[in-house]
Amino acid sequence: MDAATAPVLTTDAVTVTTDHMGRLYAVIPDDVARPLAVAARKGIDPQAHGTFFESDPHPADSWASTTVRTIFEAVLSSPLSQEDDHAWGLDLYLKYGGGTFYGAIVGESGWNPDTRWWRDYEQTRDLRVRGSASIVAASLPALAGTCTF
Repeated sequence: MDAATAPVLTTDAVTVTTDHMGRLYAVIPDDVARPLAVAARKGIDPQAHGTFFESDPHPADSWASTTVRTIFEAVLSSPLSQEDDHAWGLDLYLKYGGGTFYGAIVGESGWNPDTRWWRDYEQTRDLRVRGSASIVAASLPALAGTCTF
């Protein structure tokens, strides 16, 4: 994404919540969710089916990596992360600067806060960030800070 036109995400713009079954969601503005969802699919064959695919790595200083780190910080500052000893997968991020978020990331228009469930699931695919957002830890200097989904 071009840095001049990229939407900037702040931790205040991230709503951290759970669905009706207790799973964690990071709800972000639609103008951030759409390009982040595209970034999450980068390098994955559009015909691929299943769940075990990883996007191309995004450099540490890229918009995608910066945005994911902002989401991580918002999740970690949420009272909900205090309820989980592993901070929804981000305990390694706290300790080593890298980790994986085991929650969902979705745009605001794709989330219904009243039912705590997806809103119009089929029509809001472009707002769902697929995969598990990950940042590589500093222990791998050549890749430190890169982001995959």
